[in-house]
Amino acid sequence: MDLVDLAACADDFDREVAATPAIDRFCSTSAWVLSAAAALMPPRSDFSFRGQHGYFAAMRGVHPAGFPYVEPIELAWGLASPLIGRDPQALVGEVVAVLAARRDWQLAIISGITADGPHRRALDHALPPRWERRRGTPTARHVASLEGGLDGFLARRSRELRKSIRKSLRAAATADVTFEAVRGTEATAAALYERIQTIEQRSWKSRDGVGISAGPMRAFYGAMMPRLCARGQQRTVFARIADRDVGYILGAVFEGEYRGLQFSYDDDRAALGLGGLLQYHQIVELCAEGVGRYDLGTEMDYKRRWAEDVMETEMLVLVR
Repeated sequence: MDLVDLAACADDFDREVAATPAIDRFCSTSAWVLSAAAALMPPRSDFSFRGQHGYFAAMRGVHPAGFPYVEPIELAWGLASPLIGRDPQALVGEVVAVLAARRDWQLAIISGITADGPHRRALDHALPPRWERRRGTPTARHVASLEGGLDGFLARRSRELRKSIRKSLRAAATADVTFEAVRGTEATAAALYERIQTIEQRSWKSRDGVGISAGPMRAFYGAMMPRLCARGQQRTVFARIADRDVGYILGAVFEGEYRGLQFSYDDDRAALGLGGLLQYHQIVELCAEGVGRYDLGTEMDYKRRWAEDVMETEMLVLVR
């Protein structure tokens, strides 16, 4: 395997991500990992390799305690898999050989793999017995099927959720709320993000300091937006009253699956149920497009009502 600049070969890398089994595909793409590296992760050096069977997408750093480590490019949530290639067994063989040959690390982290998946089986077979293996806490995402279109999606939801959506639709119609689906381009990405930020500033998330209106999270999505727009992946729906935006939902489509990223709305419009309405109208758009799955992201109570499946990945820590 040879060291590579992942940003320079992002298109090829993403094609390999699309062919990789049993991973969180969107959160392993270049748009996600490179944006996270720039905005959320500490300074590190390149440690990404390209081999015959795929990529090892990683970085190398030195812990404050003094030991060198290798970790995935994105480890803010540990969603991304660094093992990217269509044949996990062959790829893992290449990666383990590289790690074994180098002496510039003491700890290596492999995230974003399923506990009983092909990458874990390949690692169990290929790793030297003398390397200590530690398992991290699993990370769950809630996923909804969009099979059968909007009617199929709603049929799999609870009676209570369907009733809540109908009530919110009536309230929105009475308040003259409209919904606008927007797809940006690389040239319009910055303006689109500013439009989103205007809504963020009026949300409870901004008030409580848990949104994307400031700091590293603002930088993360600001770095991701032009990448998503340039690839035609970005999907945004705005809620509007008259000529004013009062809510938004942002996500991205990759290989037939939609990944929800953020949504927010004016705090003084909370009684309209805009959060659920934005989800609903995004799903309407996705079903019309033929998207097959909706990944709502990591564990939160409300997501259980909107999804029926759970995807769980874990982290493997290697110490030598």
